[in-house]
Amino acid sequence: HKDRSLMAARPQLVIDGALLAAGAVNADDIIIYIGAEHRAADAALRAALGERPTDIRGRVRIVQAPVGYVAGEESAAVNFINAGDARPTTTPPRPFERGVRGRPTLLQNVESLALAALIARRGAAWYQNLGQGQAHGIGLVTASGAVNHAGVQELELGSPLADVAAAAGGLRGDVQAVLLGGYFGTWADVDEQWRLPLDPQSMRARGLAFGCGVVHFLNARTCGVEATARIMAYLASQSARQCGPCLFGLGAIAEAARRLAAKSPQTDDLKRLHRWSGELPGRGACRHPDGAAGLLRSGLTVFAEDYAAHQRRRCLTIAEPVRVAVA
Repeated sequence: HKDRSLMAARPQLVIDGALLAAGAVNADDIIIYIGAEHRAADAALRAALGERPTDIRGRVRIVQAPVGYVAGEESAAVNFINAGDARPTTTPPRPFERGVRGRPTLLQNVESLALAALIARRGAAWYQNLGQGQAHGIGLVTASGAVNHAGVQELELGSPLADVAAAAGGLRGDVQAVLLGGYFGTWADVDEQWRLPLDPQSMRARGLAFGCGVVHFLNARTCGVEATARIMAYLASQSARQCGPCLFGLGAIAEAARRLAAKSPQTDDLKRLHRWSGELPGRGACRHPDGAAGLLRSGLTVFAEDYAAHQRRRCLTIAEPVRVAVA
């Protein structure tokens, strides 16, 4: 959400950052890779590019990426630009070694590019003086779920989780958990992490990750087992279908998670999920199974009592429709 919002609202800043990055590595060509479904962002970028001098317009190309979760991974982007097939891979060489048209290729997200442009305008001291605690700088966060005003917000790095809720107009009702970092992120107990500083170093120390900047607050009346099952079903549907661990492994996980959510599990479904979440990482042709397994492991931990109840065909939560924003 944050990247497409930034492209739609501040396209010139993104282009400025891309030009700076290209200059730093002596790159001649710039490619802006954007999901075909993000029409407002695409239109804003094209309009902004049209205002640039001819020599810059000739260096920058906008490529519409196919719809799909894995299409945004860096190797998938390079593969699509080169051959029209947005499949990710972990097989060397990496894009910085050999990427678009066989050349070393620098890939950056648009938030990093926009920040580079701001620092170039305002100076490094400006950025260094932002932030709370030991953290420095600013970042974009997408707040969703049980908040009064969901959307993208800019916060100083190191701001506590509580500040995200406050900037989003406060919480709607009681909240039991928070999903940090999107679908490749982790579930966390909201009470334990309420004062969590949102900066990469502090989060890594707690086994968490900022990821794509999604902070989703899960209402206390929403079943965590069901919410996790819906995410696993989505991730399984987004398989690149190029290896067994992703195609069959994620499919099996999604089906077991669905049965548990529906309170109709097979005898060993919960044990299987625990085992598969540990066995799957590192076995796929890309990191898609790893991210899904990490999300599942966190759900099994944070919602442990709920999973145990669902294995006994009971639910500890008063049912409420689940709406989890796609990262």
